[in-house]
Amino acid sequence: MSEPLLTSKFKTSNIIFYIFGILFISALCIVICFSKFNPNNLSTYPDLAAGCFLAFFPLYILYYTLNLPKIIIYSDKIELHRFLGLFKRVFVRNEINNWTAREKESKYGNYEYLYLTLNNNEIIKLNSFDYANFEEIKWTIIKNKPQNTILKEKLDRKEKIKLSIILALLGILFLFVASQFYKDDSLTRNDVSVIKGTLSADIKLKHGKKSKSLIFELENLNGFKFKIGTLAFRETYFEDLMKDFKKGDTISLTIEKDQYEKKISKKTPMSSWDKFKYEAIAVVEVKNKNFTYLSLSDFNKTHRNNDISAFIFFGLCGLISIIGSIYILRKINQLKA
Repeated sequence: MSEPLLTSKFKTSNIIFYIFGILFISALCIVICFSKFNPNNLSTYPDLAAGCFLAFFPLYILYYTLNLPKIIIYSDKIELHRFLGLFKRVFVRNEINNWTAREKESKYGNYEYLYLTLNNNEIIKLNSFDYANFEEIKWTIIKNKPQNTILKEKLDRKEKIKLSIILALLGILFLFVASQFYKDDSLTRNDVSVIKGTLSADIKLKHGKKSKSLIFELENLNGFKFKIGTLAFRETYFEDLMKDFKKGDTISLTIEKDQYEKKISKKTPMSSWDKFKYEAIAVVEVKNKNFTYLSLSDFNKTHRNNDISAFIFFGLCGLISIIGSIYILRKINQLKA
């Protein structure tokens, strides 16, 4: 067997990026969507649907990565090895009838698609983005072959249709996310429980890059961290709270009844998400006989305002995506006419 004239080389940085993307989106999918799903609770089925939708992306990235062909050029033929060499496509160089190239721009650098039309009208598509030596590969393959300009116009139209479909799907996804924020999940007195305990440590003020929160630890509920999160923190008189309650003092904390029954009284089975964040329990109200440090109404107000902002943002993104999809389709129809 003759030695190859040229063999393609993949960009290592791209492969690392694809692997990271697969792991990150998969983890996001499990933590945000699938972990919240409970087959006995119909209200969690939208989470399952969203999880299935998100799961498409790591699967696609995996398929795309494995489907990248390793290109081996011989003097008389070209071999494309896919899926770690399990699948091989071979065609004679004389079978190449013509070619066309379409240049693309991105913030990560320019790249191009190379389309090879064989004598049987089959089109083979190669992408320069993932190859370190694509220019050398390209000119070795198309040497002495004519360029096909008509095919380029057809491919441009096909790409616009694909972009329109993607925008429409993104629009639907954004509108779905917006609908989740539209629902008013404000808590009532029937939705909360009050627990009483002795502080095993001083109240901790936790700083993040753009967040602040308060952590309470109780002797009678060791292992749990009761937390006033970033949104509720803004409505909390935290300085007075930290001054009035020290280690050894008795304090009453109001939490969601759902969390109480799942994690403390054990009356309700926990979901995967509850198990994942088992030690964390949100505090929705703190008060004593003389003063209210965080009221349930303020807790509801700040979370509702945040939900409304998210609803507007995702709703606008959804509408813009769908309008963009319709605009592209109209432009395509005008070109046909």
